[in-house]
Amino acid sequence: MFKKLLPLFALILGLAGGGAAAIVLAPAGEDTNATTDTAADGDSAAVGESTGDAEPGNTEIVKLPNQFVVPVILDNRVRAMVILTVALEVETGVGDQVRRLEPKLRDTFLAELFTLAAMGGFEDELISRQTLELVKTALTERSKEVLSEQSVTVLITDMARQDAF
Repeated sequence: MFKKLLPLFALILGLAGGGAAAIVLAPAGEDTNATTDTAADGDSAAVGESTGDAEPGNTEIVKLPNQFVVPVILDNRVRAMVILTVALEVETGVGDQVRRLEPKLRDTFLAELFTLAAMGGFEDELISRQTLELVKTALTERSKEVLSEQSVTVLITDMARQDAF
């Protein structure tokens, strides 16, 4: 009888301990019910703070829906794949223009990423901070050209490298 109740007792004890730890270790003043405002299509969110030179509350984050996949070619063979997820921080109201010009942005970004890969930008064993800054700077410049906007910042939300065997 005790053998049948032991797993149930362990489960209840584990859940209680995890809940107590979450309450104790939660940062002070954090609102656990906080939500972000998103557009109907879920592609953009209004941001209260800006990392650029725009005033707080005047920027909008537009996430590009698909990842960018860039092959790293050495000796005429694909040695690795670099996968990036990109978002753009733009002034409020420019988000519709970004979504409208998304195919052109993707084309320009892919061309730039392939150029960086051909120059050896992704050949490091690990993706470094220097590589991340190089990619952000290059893509920011290209997005300013496509959008004809000066207050555009590219945000790399995810960057990974998968080596081929």
